[in-house]
Amino acid sequence: YSSLVLRTAGKDEAKALKTFLAEQYKKSAISANVETEYYSALSQTNQQFTIAIIIISFIMSIGGCFGITNTMFAAISQRSKDIGVLRLLGYGRLEIMISFLLESLLLALFGGLLGCAIGMLADGWTANSVLSSGPGGGKTVVLELAVTVGTLGIAMLTSLLMGLFGGLLPSLLAMRVSALEALR
Repeated sequence: YSSLVLRTAGKDEAKALKTFLAEQYKKSAISANVETEYYSALSQTNQQFTIAIIIISFIMSIGGCFGITNTMFAAISQRSKDIGVLRLLGYGRLEIMISFLLESLLLALFGGLLGCAIGMLADGWTANSVLSSGPGGGKTVVLELAVTVGTLGIAMLTSLLMGLFGGLLPSLLAMRVSALEALR
């Protein structure tokens, strides 16, 4: 057996049994835990996974911002004459900046919706892993991918933030384009 569950009359008896087993079997491989401590340790493992996922997502988001920035710089360089025409027609710098920023946000929205649609296909996938093995067997952990409404909301918000931050610098550059220089 790899584990044994004992039921006691109450919380105090459970702590007393844990202390007794820890003292009685110091040199053995027995590890006694109260149920609340056991689930607290499992919760800490889940928190570590969550923190790792957040860090990786943040790094990937920075890469996505650079991708959007690159795309928007290319769009601005290809449409510099169009920007010049707009400036000559009376469009202000702020309006041009807002138009390119909205384009960036629209691209991010489309990419976020596509990513969420693909991510929903992975809902329910599982991964099995053996954490440790030793006398009596090992502990198997099953991770299940759950795509919830909250997860989709965070993904869309992150996507729009990437579009905002990634499109801000190119939009400011488009705003500064001179009408006469663009038409040369």
